[in-house]
Amino acid sequence: MKAFVEQVIFHNDSLASYPDRFEWIGQGRSAVVFKCKETNRVVKVFYPSCQAIAEVEADVYQRISKHDLFPEVYEAGEGYLVIEYVTGRTLYDCLVEGIPITEDMIHEVDRALQFVRSLGLNPSDTHLKNIMLTEDGRIKVIDVARFTQEEECPQWEDLKKAYYMYYQRRYFPKKYPRLFIECVIQLYRKRLLPI
Repeated sequence: MKAFVEQVIFHNDSLASYPDRFEWIGQGRSAVVFKCKETNRVVKVFYPSCQAIAEVEADVYQRISKHDLFPEVYEAGEGYLVIEYVTGRTLYDCLVEGIPITEDMIHEVDRALQFVRSLGLNPSDTHLKNIMLTEDGRIKVIDVARFTQEEECPQWEDLKKAYYMYYQRRYFPKKYPRLFIECVIQLYRKRLLPI
């Protein structure tokens, strides 16, 4: 896989090109993610300025990847990870598409985070785009790079509060436009929401 990763070209932290074997599926603050065509694997290639995060995330995945609520890691190299491709939707997508988020799903995320804490890690950055609902209805928590930071992250607990205070109510809508969700996220980040 390393030979293909070496064909991923960045200009500063912007993706310039990548090999035909890779299919671009997303990018975040520290990396670009590609699906390896004709496999059930993704390659997460870290921006040049974020190479150190690759080692941290590889260590976390090595510790948790045998747990059923996290993707399996297959390979870790300099500036990249090869991870199980999880098919399904994020919980963010579930809100956009109107797919109900159940209390069992919430409990599964809690179970995943409790397992991580039992290993001495600190689950951080756990939000709707980092939680997958698989095609067979299971939960998988993805993007664990920030599970080693020491600062407490309130995102998941705040999401749970919103779930129980609002979303679970019978009259509360279960489907939202992306623009509405993004506005709520911005208000949350500015601490302008009563949660």
